[in-house]
Amino acid sequence: MVSMDHLRPWMPWARGYTPRIAAEFVERHSGQPDQTPVQDAPYVIRDLRGRLLGVCGLHARLGARRLEIGYWVDVRHTRRGVATLACAVLTELALTIPDLTVVEIHHDQANLASAAVPAKLGYAHVATCPDTPEAPGEIGVEWRWRMTRADWPNSPGAQLLAAARTTTP
Repeated sequence: MVSMDHLRPWMPWARGYTPRIAAEFVERHSGQPDQTPVQDAPYVIRDLRGRLLGVCGLHARLGARRLEIGYWVDVRHTRRGVATLACAVLTELALTIPDLTVVEIHHDQANLASAAVPAKLGYAHVATCPDTPEAPGEIGVEWRWRMTRADWPNSPGAQLLAAARTTTP
């Protein structure tokens, strides 16, 4: 995978990643035929030609009424708004879940590219916490960002989606 050197500083899973592990990931997350709930819901981001741009996902690891969004972008497509648009879509989707009240994005403070995404979408920076580094680029300081159902409709993220919907064929 072309992006592995780009991802290793920030993604603990990127160490030792192989094509076999990738195939197992796809199999494991290809859907639940019995409609049972899942802890993670990854979404592959592709362009109109079918090229892989990255992956984003909703993760149920924050407790009741909250989901976390995670994301990465193929190094060949960074700084083009891919993660920002994908996270806007996932934020809107998550906030349609009746019992959900909050969507969060967490990342290491040193990962400035990840910090740009919630900031552009209008998420509120709500905490800076000590954390154990899990990847080589991390410094052990986690930033937490939050979007609430009440704040979403007037947010820059909602405006971004509205604009994208009027310009997309």
